Amino acid sequence: MNKATTRTAAAVMAICMTILAGCQSGEKAASTAPAAAGDGKSAKEIPTVEIMTAWDPGLPISSDLPVFVEWGKRTGIKFNVNSPPRDAFKEKINIVLTSGQLPDMMKFFQDETTQKEYGPQLFVALDDYMKAGKLPNLERWLKKYPEIEKAMRRPEDGKLYGFPLVQDFDFATTLWQVRNDLLKKEGLDASQIQSVDDLKKAMLALKKQTGDYITSSRLGFDYFAERSQVYFGVNVNNGPNNGMMFDPEQKKFMFAPVDYKDRYKQWVELMRWMYAEKLLHPNFLTMKDQELFAGYASDDFPLMLEQTAMKNLNMTDDPAKEVQPIYPFKIDGKIQSQNLDPHYNIHYRSPLVINKKSKHIDEIIKAMDYTYSDAGIELLMLGVEGETFSKDPKTPSGYKFDKTQSAWTVGTDGKFPDGLKKGTDYGYGTWWLTGVIPAAARYSTWSYKEGQEKEAQLVPDRMKKLKELGALRDPEPALNWNKEESSKISEISTAMKTYISENVTKFILGQKPMTEWDAFTDGFKKLRYEELTKMYNEKYKTLK
Repeated sequence: MNKATTRTAAAVMAICMTILAGCQSGEKAASTAPAAAGDGKSAKEIPTVEIMTAWDPGLPISSDLPVFVEWGKRTGIKFNVNSPPRDAFKEKINIVLTSGQLPDMMKFFQDETTQKEYGPQLFVALDDYMKAGKLPNLERWLKKYPEIEKAMRRPEDGKLYGFPLVQDFDFATTLWQVRNDLLKKEGLDASQIQSVDDLKKAMLALKKQTGDYITSSRLGFDYFAERSQVYFGVNVNNGPNNGMMFDPEQKKFMFAPVDYKDRYKQWVELMRWMYAEKLLHPNFLTMKDQELFAGYASDDFPLMLEQTAMKNLNMTDDPAKEVQPIYPFKIDGKIQSQNLDPHYNIHYRSPLVINKKSKHIDEIIKAMDYTYSDAGIELLMLGVEGETFSKDPKTPSGYKFDKTQSAWTVGTDGKFPDGLKKGTDYGYGTWWLTGVIPAAARYSTWSYKEGQEKEAQLVPDRMKKLKELGALRDPEPALNWNKEESSKISEISTAMKTYISENVTKFILGQKPMTEWDAFTDGFKKLRYEELTKMYNEKYKTLK
């Protein structure tokens, strides 16, 4: 095994691991031990709780995984884990709903609405447990970020039926990145990209260096559209992907394909040109994470239309590779802003719900509240001190990973000690279990050693630059729909999303001429975009 390969393994491990820095102190932590024998409980009576959760592809998961064993040990339960493949998770939810055989606790659909619709019939409302003081750690985060409850409470009864993933940071998801060392070989630089024409010139230069197909995408049309449309100001990070977005200047919601049709067309034309020039991989709508990331690692894809904190263009920190951001450039005379992420993540990571028929509700409440405590966040993200990490005030994060495969444990020969595992081999570091993602996790400061304070500021510095450019705006307003409204929104949006994805894909692939563009935008009227826009703006008025 060569040094680059082993460093890649270390970096991949590090991406899945995070630190606790930035979380508040003064918590009311849950007990870290099972109930004592004197209270009538014994080791044999520890309840077994069925949990169903999604998981990241390629990572091990089982009931015996240390993360579940240790979490259960600290909160007095044993987990029986069911984890369908991530791509089949929605289907599995539908199966258990149809059968009525729900697990004790489960991750639910990836949205803000369905847990509210099913809540009264199927799930435990958390309100009584908060009133009884049994969820103190969850409550401190709800107080810090009140918009979470505004988005998640069921309008009809005002109750909270799901646990959110809290994001304790300010972050803008999208930032394009490029292998600047390859651009320099063609006499160019990422800092020179100030227009669509500059971008095209740079992409063709990259093609000379690496051959056909310099970039791709993953996770289907919606993710591809978000990551590439944001620079044109016609979509939002982690949004509904139904065309709706908030315009802070006009202080109302707009329907991007119609209200910003010129910019929307410019985006489609660029993607169409990239596909025709063999710059955009033909599998950009079907490519899986592993294949895409392998393309970045092998230098096949030197352009990354992705997330601000991702390091996949140079996971090994190879000094011969220079990666630079392509910051937003002017479209229609000005830099288009992107929304900051909300302080909750339930669109992708899903809310966690408790089966109201479970015999172990109190135990689950205790276990879930622990995930919002400082100790719980540290456990689920990092593991156990002395087993997977050590604390070190000299590092930028205050932690060092000297117990697992990492930059701290790789030898001068590029090899790790025999038998040394990755943090993810223990199940730690996933975003599917923790109640809170701290800032240090999102900004990746955990991966830097003593003396690397400057390097640890990479993502914060990028955020600072985006702010200076005027390329950031507040998160989208949190709209809370009742059941009737949600049904109508879903009805219109489903047809809208299908119409957009099918037609835009045909335009990009060259299967539809651009002369049909006006007919495409005219088609939105029949799909009731005006009614959708009116609903959004009427709901927004209720927030004022």
